[in-house]
Amino acid sequence: MSFKKTILLAAVLCFLLLVFYIIESPKKDAKKTEHPLFIPGFEKAQAAAVFLTSKTRGGISLQKKGDGWAVAVNKKTYAADTASVDNLLNTIAKIRVESIVSRNEGKYKAFEVDAENGVDVRIDDAAQKSLARFVVGKSGPDLFSTYLRLADAQQVVLASGMLKMAFDRELKEWRDKTIFSLNQQEITGYQVQGDLHYQMQKAASGAWEMIAPEKFEPKKEIVEDCLKNVSALKAADFAEGRLQDFQLDKPMREIIITMKGGGSSKALLIGKEKNAFQRFVKTADADTVYVLESYNLEKLSPALAVLKLGEAAKAAAQAPAPDKKQEPEVKKEAAPQKKAAKPAGTSSGKKKKKKR
Repeated sequence: MSFKKTILLAAVLCFLLLVFYIIESPKKDAKKTEHPLFIPGFEKAQAAAVFLTSKTRGGISLQKKGDGWAVAVNKKTYAADTASVDNLLNTIAKIRVESIVSRNEGKYKAFEVDAENGVDVRIDDAAQKSLARFVVGKSGPDLFSTYLRLADAQQVVLASGMLKMAFDRELKEWRDKTIFSLNQQEITGYQVQGDLHYQMQKAASGAWEMIAPEKFEPKKEIVEDCLKNVSALKAADFAEGRLQDFQLDKPMREIIITMKGGGSSKALLIGKEKNAFQRFVKTADADTVYVLESYNLEKLSPALAVLKLGEAAKAAAQAPAPDKKQEPEVKKEAAPQKKAAKPAGTSSGKKKKKKR
């Protein structure tokens, strides 16, 4: 190929690239265009109260209390899961409108943005000034969008996201399920009483040792798993009723955790089974009854034999290995002894016959 042809082809290529850039540039700009926010200027940091009302859940209110939140239903107040409330407020701040689908009040029921079928949402600041008020309707045609309506607007909009499940939730989904939130490194003692009974303590070296009912070195991995679970223990659900209904007035087992310094301790009371997979529990310093998964309980109070696996492995490692060279000699010595033992009586009998 000549030099002139090469220059010509390069020029054509540059021209085609320029045309492609001119055509595609508007498309790139169009992709960057974002849908408008449903509630422009909403600042989640200003939110101090969230009120949720629906036909299925009734009225649920979330109130900011210091650094945390509380959830109230039927004049009963519980600690709320702060992460769940934060996620809700983040969701509200990010809702974007895809399109306006109707301005006809007669179609509110069809989109479930009416008072009977929708979830009414109101957010106030600390001065009880409304920051937002809207109704969450049913899912859109693709299931990944939701119909919404501002309380003071006539139009129904379609917004991106599966939003109804974020607002229409059971009480237990708003409540804080944390049973214990401890610093694992500051746990110095661990005791199990009741149908199981043993006590472990952390040595000055940092290693754990069993001190009752006998002394041995428990399996390190099992102890660490036990401490990890108790440090961040969460419930699966809650229960309401008298302590005796759950056998928590006379618990079958008690787990006592001693913290660094010896001045503070935590206790978990274990009640009866709810079903084959769950059990009722509570802390010693509160009346909230939790439902705990049974597999968690197995990790919190492993059997003494399971903890001894560490001692058994240590003993096996320290046992002397058999000397393979001596094994054939032992077998050779054993063989003549067996032969001599069997014909002993017979040989003496034969000698007597010969004398006769």
